[in-house]
This record gives sequence, C-alpha cells and structure tokens, in this order.
Amino acid sequence: MRNYTLIAGLILVIAGAAQAESDNMAPPAKGHDFGHHMFEKMDADNDGNISKEEHEQGLQQMLAKRRAHFATMDSDGNGLVSKDEAQAAAGKMRDKFHEKRRDCGSETKK
Repeated sequence: MRNYTLIAGLILVIAGAAQAESDNMAPPAKGHDFGHHMFEKMDADNDGNISKEEHEQGLQQMLAKRRAHFATMDSDGNGLVSKDEAQAAAGKMRDKFHEKRRDCGSETKK
C-alpha cells in the first residue's frame, strides 16, 4: 500500500510539473499569482467571470492533459505506471527542463 501511495504522489508531482511545462509558463509577474493566471485562462470570453460552462471546459482541458501525461509515463502501454516508469518520466522531464534553461541562457548571451 505504501508503494502505491508513493507512486500516486510521484505521479501528481510529475503531472503538475508537466502542466507547467506544457503551458510554457513563465514565472508570474510581481503582484500576480498562479490563481490569477488560471482565472484568466478559464475566463474564455474575457468578461471577468467564470461561468459554469467555462469552468467545466477548463476542467476537461486539464483532465485531457493529465491523461496524455499518464499515457506518456506508461511507456509499456499496459495501463499502469510502475515506479521505474514514473522515475524515468521524471528524469526525462528534468532533462528537458535543464535543456530549456541552457537554451534560454545561450539566447540571452547572443
């Protein structure tokens, strides 16, 4: 049971990082926070309010991203993510993150 809890926690951490990476989110500007960013993303018609429909649509989009990420982690396609698969996915994400940081650093030096 402890292993399942560990794997579930690792999946949630990886999924959160994947969400941030997939959205290409830069750190919020001063005075702004993640909640503000999410509100703006969900307010599809930019009326300053989130309708029930906009909320549901936002949830569906997040769920689709989470499912895609799970499928990416499930490298053998058996519908399960093993601890090894989760760790491998975390390593790949970490490598991509570091690669992006290196690329950004080299672009600013040019």
